[in-house]
Amino acid sequence: MDISEHLWRHPAVAAIHSLAARFGFVPSSSMQDPEAQWADPSRIDEFIAAYEAGGLSEDERFLLMAILLNSFEFADRPLADWPQWARTLQLLDRDIALHVHSVLYFAGPEGSADEGWRIGRNL
Repeated sequence: MDISEHLWRHPAVAAIHSLAARFGFVPSSSMQDPEAQWADPSRIDEFIAAYEAGGLSEDERFLLMAILLNSFEFADRPLADWPQWARTLQLLDRDIALHVHSVLYFAGPEGSADEGWRIGRNL
């Protein structure tokens, strides 16, 4: 799926360092995708709680949502088994202007949600 360039968004360096400090992640200058590298299905509740608590910048919320979506992507159980998924969808809906790039990205690469993306059909 081609995402219009005006919707592109990438993690900001300050947000990477801020969330690294908050969650005990180790940032590296060689990291290409911290949102994927830091994804952890066992920390989904923690990520949602931090997002919902407020006090995060727009860049931090963008990155944290990307980490959260990747955590669901890498989980070993279906989305229907995660009560947190409905809360995540509510947050995406509430803050869609901030997360439209992520929603389109996870909706399925190359125009098809059936190309290995677990959450694509459910976003």
